[in-house]
Amino acid sequence: MKKLLFILFLVFAGVVVFAWEPQDLTKYPACMKEGTIITNIGIGLYVPGNMDRGSYFPATRFSLDGNIGIGDKKLPFFIGGVASYWGFGSHYHHLSVGGRFGYHFNWGIEKLDTYAVSTAGWIIHFDQGGAPLFGVNVGARYFLNDWFGFWAEGGYSSFSLFDIGIAFKF
Repeated sequence: MKKLLFILFLVFAGVVVFAWEPQDLTKYPACMKEGTIITNIGIGLYVPGNMDRGSYFPATRFSLDGNIGIGDKKLPFFIGGVASYWGFGSHYHHLSVGGRFGYHFNWGIEKLDTYAVSTAGWIIHFDQGGAPLFGVNVGARYFLNDWFGFWAEGGYSSFSLFDIGIAFKF
């Protein structure tokens, strides 16, 4: 079964690489354009080292991104913010807030938006002060229509290593 999945992955990767053209790096995906605002709302599926500490509130996350074309070619970047919360027990709670800066990748798939994003901000530990927040994520959004879709991100920029949720486009 593992070999079959690996072969399917290689076939998919090969199709994507051969369908991709270098000028696609300078364009937004078909489902995005300059000035579009995207809201992501979701939950984190894994907070490292904190899953076994009693009553657990999963990491919840909200981000707001606005597409901005940069430079003469209007390269497909976005800028935004993120806020996240998680806690467990009655006294251990965290809130993170930060700014995001990312880049859209155009693979030529009509309703798919893939991106890489970096985050900088602050983590507020309600019982212990705070700490700086730095993170890097890769993500994907798939839109079912002009304004609604689903998203997933992997990496670290809130409290979990993998987040999923719903996305709204304005």
